[in-house]
Amino acid sequence: MPAARLLHLDASPRGERSRSRPVAQAWLEALSALVPLEITRIDLFATSLPPLGPGMIEGRYARIRGDTVDPAIARDWDRIDAIGRDFLLHDAILIATPMWNFGIPYPLKHYVDCVTQPGIAFTNDAAGNVIGHAAGRPAMIVAASAIDIATDGPLAAFDFQLSYLERWLGFIGVTDIHAMRVAPTYGPEDRVRETVGRAADAARAMAAVFAQSLNATRE
Repeated sequence: MPAARLLHLDASPRGERSRSRPVAQAWLEALSALVPLEITRIDLFATSLPPLGPGMIEGRYARIRGDTVDPAIARDWDRIDAIGRDFLLHDAILIATPMWNFGIPYPLKHYVDCVTQPGIAFTNDAAGNVIGHAAGRPAMIVAASAIDIATDGPLAAFDFQLSYLERWLGFIGVTDIHAMRVAPTYGPEDRVRETVGRAADAARAMAAVFAQSLNATRE
């Protein structure tokens, strides 16, 4: 069986001080020991994506209607289509991200907006139901945050990071979603290292289940 193609979306701008990246790396190393991988890593803070301003949005509707589109706008939409098609070429997805103001960093949201286009990541059937084209791909989310926003905790209503990503993936058809929270990541360095270390150990343990899911989808 050929190597599984895994897309790694890295949304941290903090370099060696990233809290999400070492946990994602620990998980990747554990998964790589179980499944041959071909990893495509996208550093979202170092990636130029087409802008989605007024001209682009009007161009999108013009394309849908079959109207003439300004050549520069058409070229940018061709790039967005290519980004969406490349996303779907992968067998599995890893998203590693910090929390910014209870949500996700803007480059990750920009990438999501580029991928989530009708006819690429999803379509609607005659009844209006959404058909996600990313179905069958397992996904792993490493979600770091300065404060501990647990799903069943008192701050759960403020989670527009992990909950948003899970719902976005579900919208485009991904139902096999694994997640690791890395929190809290604010405080004395020794306590932060302990938090990241515990999360990395837990992520390594999660790799075996993900490997089973990935192998099952490729059989």
